[in-house]
Amino acid sequence: MKFLVIKHVLVEGLGAFAPWCERAGIAVDFVELERGETLPNTLNYQAIWVMGGPMNVADEVEYPWLRTEKQWIRQVVQDLQIPYMGVCLGAQLLADACGGQVGAMSAPEVGLGSVYLTKLAAEHPLLRGLPERFLALHWHGQEVKTLPAQGLLLASSDHCRVQAYAVGAYAFGIQFHSEVETQTVTDWSQLPEYQLALDQALGETGCETLAEAVAAALPVMTPIAEQLFDNFCAIVQQRWR
Repeated sequence: MKFLVIKHVLVEGLGAFAPWCERAGIAVDFVELERGETLPNTLNYQAIWVMGGPMNVADEVEYPWLRTEKQWIRQVVQDLQIPYMGVCLGAQLLADACGGQVGAMSAPEVGLGSVYLTKLAAEHPLLRGLPERFLALHWHGQEVKTLPAQGLLLASSDHCRVQAYAVGAYAFGIQFHSEVETQTVTDWSQLPEYQLALDQALGETGCETLAEAVAAALPVMTPIAEQLFDNFCAIVQQRWR
């Protein structure tokens, strides 16, 4: 299999999922939108991953490629039905591209927090085997307000109703960050927008505090992320049988 990964900023890539792709024999190509790279033809790829970024889905004036990206996502999901996994911004772009609504939260959700599966999620192939409640990293000020017409809510948190959802059988949005690694908080805090969110949510020592909390929680969070990854890969394999 070959996956295509769309990166909006250099520091937000596959993270923990990268070595699992290598272990599974999955080839990975990257598109670096921050470097001006363009979105390719998708016919050679079995799945698409669209990662996070500090921009918002409506920031088309400042980031004009967002308009093109949303049209491209719509084609990938609705016309070609290529399995799609959107993380954070990637989840919001999926909703916007497919007719949902995205907007600002009443207050950003930054830090570690619990995610709760819906009743339907226990039987859904993407979240099969996951606990009903689990810890995850959150780092966003926007959220999916309204799901697309074919959207199915799979998980929520106390501060954000749409933490995971499906659009049809092969497209998924995950608002939380399962790809987190030991160095993730430090790497992401290099972005001024993320550092500001950390300062506002957790104070001036927010980076150090969150980095330590993530490191302590990784032994619990990583197996959940790996199960999520394996579930998505199984869905991809089923799509191309």
